Amino acid sequence: MFDLIKYLVKNDIQHTVSDNGNITVTHNLDLEDVSGVDALPDNLTVGGWLDLRGTSITALPDNLTVGGWLYLEGTSITALPDNLTVGGSLYLRGTSITALPDNLTVGGSLDLRGTSI
Repeated sequence: MFDLIKYLVKNDIQHTVSDNGNITVTHNLDLEDVSGVDALPDNLTVGGWLDLRGTSITALPDNLTVGGWLYLEGTSITALPDNLTVGGSLYLRGTSITALPDNLTVGGSLDLRGTSI
């Protein structure tokens, strides 16, 4: 699995890790075209936006919270986790997602172009 903490430290990205291991990225997390990104840890919080375009990720972690927009265009993700919270817009264009999860919260727009939803 992709070692997010190692990536954050190596790239000097401001973050905290709680006593129970939950990771909070203070600002944006740009993982676009980063090789090896196949999974992210549960209970991840990103204060800004999260860009996963061009990664090999196939599923989002449980209880993911993104303060800004979440960009999943063209990823291999086929389903979204329950209780997903996105403060900005959620971009699902060109994904294989066929349904929206329970308790989805999106503060901005929802881009479903090119999906079967």
